[in-house]
Amino acid sequence: MQGSTVLITGGAKGLGRSFSEALGREGARVFITGRDTMALDDTVKALTADGIAIEAIRADVVDRGAMQAAVARIVDVSGRLDVLVNNAVDPGPVGPTADVDFDAWWYTQRVNVAGPLVAAQAALTFMNRVGRGRIINLVSPAGVHRWPYATAYSVSKAALLKLTENLAVELGSTGITVFSYNPGFVDAGLTRTGIELAESSDNPWLRRIGRWAVKVRDDGDFTPLDVAVGTLVRLARGDADAWSGRVINADDDLVTVVSGGERVPGSPANGREFR
Repeated sequence: MQGSTVLITGGAKGLGRSFSEALGREGARVFITGRDTMALDDTVKALTADGIAIEAIRADVVDRGAMQAAVARIVDVSGRLDVLVNNAVDPGPVGPTADVDFDAWWYTQRVNVAGPLVAAQAALTFMNRVGRGRIINLVSPAGVHRWPYATAYSVSKAALLKLTENLAVELGSTGITVFSYNPGFVDAGLTRTGIELAESSDNPWLRRIGRWAVKVRDDGDFTPLDVAVGTLVRLARGDADAWSGRVINADDDLVTVVSGGERVPGSPANGREFR
C-alpha cells in the first residue's frame, strides 16, 4: 500500500477507524469522510500521532456535491485515488415492518445503497480517467439471509450486493475492480453498539436482536477484529483483483479464492440467520 491513496467513508468510527489505522500503517495515505466533526478530528489527531498520514473531510455520503468535492480535494492533494472503501452505514429502524417508520426505513436505503453509489460515482470520475482503482463495498450476512424486524438494514445490504455485481461487470475492461466485502460479525462498530444499546433499550425487537448477537458471540462465531481488518487490507492491496464482482469474506483464503478453489461466491461467512 506504500504510496497509494485510500478514501474510507465513515472512517472515523468503529470498524471504519480500524480500517483507517491498518491501511495507514501499511503506508497508504488515508482520507476519511463522515458527518461527526468531533469523531473525525479525534481520529485524525490519534492516528497522526502514530505516524499515519490521514486527513478528514466532513461530508455526508448521500450528498453528491460534498462527495464530489471530497474526491476533487483528494486528487488535488495527493494526485491519485487508488481505493474507495464504502464503509458508512445506517443500522436502520428495528421492529415489525408493517409498523416501522417509513422515513427512517427509507433513510437507511439512502445511506447504505445510494451512499455507496454516490461515493463510487465521485471516485470513478478519477479512476476511469486513469484506468485503475478498487472499490470495496461493506456488506453483511443480513443481505443474504433473513433478518426479520431489521428489514431496512437487510434489504439495503442485499441491494448493495447487486450494485457491486453489476458495477463490476460494467467496469470489467477498465482496470477498475469492485468487491463486496463481508467482515463477518465483529466485536466492534455497529455490532458492538447494537449489543450495548439492546441491553438498555425499551424496544423489545432490538433487545431480541441483541440477545441473538450475544449468543452468536458466545458461541464463538464472531470474526476476530485482526482477521476482518487484515482481509480488507489485502483486498485494498489487490490480492483478489481476479474476483472482481464477488463477495469476499473475512475468513476466505484468498490464495484459494483467486486460484478458483472450492468456494461458493455470494455466500458470506458467519451466515447465521436471525429468526
